[in-house]
Amino acid sequence: MNNSFSRFRSLIVATVLLATLVPNNAEEGDWQIVNYWSEWCAPCRIEIPMFNALAQELESANVRVVGINFDEDPRDVTLDIAEEMGIKFRTLTLEESASLALRAPDVMPTTYILKPDGEVAAKLIGMQEREDILTKLEELGLAINTDVLRREAQ
Repeated sequence: MNNSFSRFRSLIVATVLLATLVPNNAEEGDWQIVNYWSEWCAPCRIEIPMFNALAQELESANVRVVGINFDEDPRDVTLDIAEEMGIKFRTLTLEESASLALRAPDVMPTTYILKPDGEVAAKLIGMQEREDILTKLEELGLAINTDVLRREAQ
């Protein structure tokens, strides 16, 4: 195989790998709810169904839910744990989350709300409820019809 083809092939492989590992894949203009969770965190487990529902409900409002495994597990282990815990929203390893430039929390669970430019708009410490998240989004001025979302949840 000639040298330039080998370099081209390496470039293609590197590009594909990078594209699959870069965690901040939110569409431009999307807000993100970033929830740190861990397998050993009981409140994290309680929050998961709420974040699963919000991930679906807020998608049309350009808000994405992303979970980060607080533990230093490799990708395959993180995905297995996420499946076992019933996590349906996008999940990253601690290493993969580096591009979000968030400091790992001292308290679990911790949830960040990120503006479309990646700036932290809010840091919510401890277990959150649906109403907490919707209220915070409203306070941040997101044009989400939270009244409709609140009625749908009842």
